[in-house]
Amino acid sequence: MEEGREYQKAIEYLCDLVREGELQIGSKLPAERKLAETLSIGRNSTREALRILENMGVITCRRGSGNYITGNMTKTISGVIEMMLLLKQVTKEEIIVFRRDMEKAVCHSIINKGTIEKWYDKIMEILSADLESQSLEEQTEADRRFHYMLIQAAENQLWICISEAIVTVYQNWIDTVLQTADLNEKQKLQESHLELFMALKEGSMEACERAVDAHYDLIDKKLSNRQVLT
Repeated sequence: MEEGREYQKAIEYLCDLVREGELQIGSKLPAERKLAETLSIGRNSTREALRILENMGVITCRRGSGNYITGNMTKTISGVIEMMLLLKQVTKEEIIVFRRDMEKAVCHSIINKGTIEKWYDKIMEILSADLESQSLEEQTEADRRFHYMLIQAAENQLWICISEAIVTVYQNWIDTVLQTADLNEKQKLQESHLELFMALKEGSMEACERAVDAHYDLIDKKLSNRQVLT
């Protein structure tokens, strides 16, 4: 194998260890030197393989401790989406449409599994907050937490990974909306959150879709007025 491609050997070796069950999330990887000796490759190639895996979100490096499997693919997917935006392979409008449809699909999954009750107390804590007493930072954080909890309630790791990646890209635009929204608009957004939550409790997909559309119609209007999509 060419020296410039030796890092692939290290990546394939580590993937084999995962496939065979010797490594899993939380596992510590063999030391860099040990990998190089086992595979008869250079330390630079081993280091390059670890750097690639870290950038992908597969592993994380803990200073003074070593490298560990994390499986945090959200970082990779959101990075790909950001690059697609830069290269004009997708538009912000397409991401916004996908985000709306994705939330409806997440709601469908929650209703089918009946998992919303597990999140009742945490979500109600967010929905019962007094907007007028919250700072802007607290309001944006509450919005993040609400949508994050919906994703988690789907209890589907693929949905969670993809949804969190989209939310990561999308969140800056939502922050812009909340920064410019008046109290009445913020209350409408909170009301749509409550309506969505109650629809999930009732198991009504039709009501969920109405609540999601009401929420994103307001957001789309604000984004358009702020020319965030240009």
